[in-house]
Amino acid sequence: MKKHRFIRKRKRDLFKNSLMSRYLLIVILAMVFLPVVFPMASLFFVVSTSWLSDKTEVTLPYGRTSEIESKWHEEAKMMKDRSDEEIKSSLFKLAQEYEEAHLFWVNTEGIVKFDTAERDKGTGRWSPSDAVEYMKSAGNNKENFIVVAFVGGGQNNAGRGFISIEVPRVLVTASTSDHLGLLYYGLFMTVVPAIFILISWSFFRQIIKRLIRLKGALSTPGADGIPLPVEVNKKDEIGRLEESFNGMVSQLRESQEQQKKEEHLRKNLIADLSHDLRTPLTVVRGHVHALSKELLTDSGKESLHLIEGKMDDLGGLIDNLLSYNLLASGKYTMKLESVDVLRMVRESIAAWYPVWEKENYEIDIDIDDEEKPVIWDVDKQGFRRVLDNLFQNIVRHAKDGRYVRVAAETRSGKSYLIIEDRGPGIDMRSEHAGAGIGLSIVDLLLARMDLIRMVEYTGQGTKILITVKETA
Repeated sequence: MKKHRFIRKRKRDLFKNSLMSRYLLIVILAMVFLPVVFPMASLFFVVSTSWLSDKTEVTLPYGRTSEIESKWHEEAKMMKDRSDEEIKSSLFKLAQEYEEAHLFWVNTEGIVKFDTAERDKGTGRWSPSDAVEYMKSAGNNKENFIVVAFVGGGQNNAGRGFISIEVPRVLVTASTSDHLGLLYYGLFMTVVPAIFILISWSFFRQIIKRLIRLKGALSTPGADGIPLPVEVNKKDEIGRLEESFNGMVSQLRESQEQQKKEEHLRKNLIADLSHDLRTPLTVVRGHVHALSKELLTDSGKESLHLIEGKMDDLGGLIDNLLSYNLLASGKYTMKLESVDVLRMVRESIAAWYPVWEKENYEIDIDIDDEEKPVIWDVDKQGFRRVLDNLFQNIVRHAKDGRYVRVAAETRSGKSYLIIEDRGPGIDMRSEHAGAGIGLSIVDLLLARMDLIRMVEYTGQGTKILITVKETA
């Protein structure tokens, strides 16, 4: 039961600290906040428009609509006891004040007594229904701001008709207020989604930055060749990935330390064994030499000769072990210089020629004295050892074929040194010990000289190709 509760609690903690839960919180907040945005935007539009109107209408040529309406009703009230001519005179003065407005007076009989537009003056008649319709539609006129007042004031006709003023709305409304109000409304509606987008962008940007930081740690090894651990700041998915990465780095470092210890023990063991084996080997050589002076049967002489051969093999193996130990630890001193490797190959062939003849090898040397020199940067002693190891392996491991070929070839403008046999192969194991470590020494020496050994197996034997390593 406790185990189940622990598992459920762990799952809750993982979800609570996960990236998905954080982004879901952002989405939920957006869904909750957006329905509130639209009423707020409408309120913001109304408030901003009203505020802008208060700021801009003071510069209107005829004042605010409320001022025009109040003044028009006041003028109508003062016309109560005036004669027709006096009313016309008052309207004429008002027409001069409102130059771009349309003013007219219709008496109680429907006759147009005054009209600044000179359209219906003294010609047409207004029926009561026309007057009522005009008064009803005055408030809905989109082009003009219209104020209608009965002559003498009041809500009813006092028998003198009504006067009307029509002012173009562009002169009584600040157009900039609407435009700026719409602009502010648009900005408000743009900013809110932009905030959500910005939060989302910041959320994913933080994820990308952390992943790039982890990638940088993976691709940047430390002094020991192993990446450095990263700092874990959060317990989400990336944080758990960083913890796993740190665990992997720790295991790699422990493995490397263990490998170094084992390598150190192995090198010490090889060095100690090589040193300790030389003493009994020297003693055995002394006794063999003493026995060779004694009178022995033919069978005894053959056994003694076999012992001497095996002792030589053991001595060579000890030398190879020491050399391999020095090469693997980087303590083998090499001096690279530009030399004609074909000349060194000819010298080495001359040293091994009697051995091959004694073993009845078919010898095929395809290197002319007049051939163009092949200049490589090599260590002379190291390169001679490479040749000696390869030639010795032919004698030891390819006796069945009784064939050796040494040649120089050029392929695609690149020089190759070729050593070929027709036995089980230079690169193959045999009953003679030391072939594997001998070739390992060859590869280590060639690598230090920026050379490479390639192997081609033919139907009759093995072909070794040595050339300069290609640079990247």
